[in-house]
Amino acid sequence: MTIDIKKPLEIKKVKNLLVENETLLFVLTEQSFSRNYIANLQEELAKYVVSEIKWMNKLYIVPSISTKTVLENLNGFYKCIELFDKKAHYLMNLMADTFNINLSNSGEIYDLKINRSDKQRGSINGEWKYHFHGKGCSFISSSTKQFLDVQIINNLEYGELDTYSLMKFIQTTESLREMSSILNNESNNMQKVIEILRINEYLIELPGAFIDGLIINRNKKPVA
Repeated sequence: MTIDIKKPLEIKKVKNLLVENETLLFVLTEQSFSRNYIANLQEELAKYVVSEIKWMNKLYIVPSISTKTVLENLNGFYKCIELFDKKAHYLMNLMADTFNINLSNSGEIYDLKINRSDKQRGSINGEWKYHFHGKGCSFISSSTKQFLDVQIINNLEYGELDTYSLMKFIQTTESLREMSSILNNESNNMQKVIEILRINEYLIELPGAFIDGLIINRNKKPVA
């Protein structure tokens, strides 16, 4: 159900609407949704994920795994993101070493993308295939089929997350099979994990990112 609103609804009203509607889409016409409002709404809706499309001033509320499930597996999901972050930086540094480029120089990356690659594609040491596209570069392991999509527009920060690429990384990483089964191939579940980790400050905003980017908080880890 899509609803145009002039200001964010009270949480009680949102809950009442969910009694009769499985999903909700709010379009805010005159204000913007604050992070506090979204976080408070998410904390009240344990079996839903609350997702903001910031540039469109929209808020989706759809069914997902429970907050309890996410928190019970907090260490596992944090490790998924930590592994993605480390592998993303490893691959970009491997690319730099292989092709002798300076990652701080966007011109050298552009030259590799346009002039030294075949249709923006290539391979690294025969183990990783890469494909530049838009603001990112995807990598696929030739042996394990592990997949990563790395954003390359944030200077030397390569850990920016998005729902699709993080879930695909988890699905294609053998050691993360248990976490993948919890997600059950549902993007709403992956988004719920991201939102709960963000609320608990295990993910933080990336300054200057394109449309509300998030990265792992390297200064805060769940207690084992």
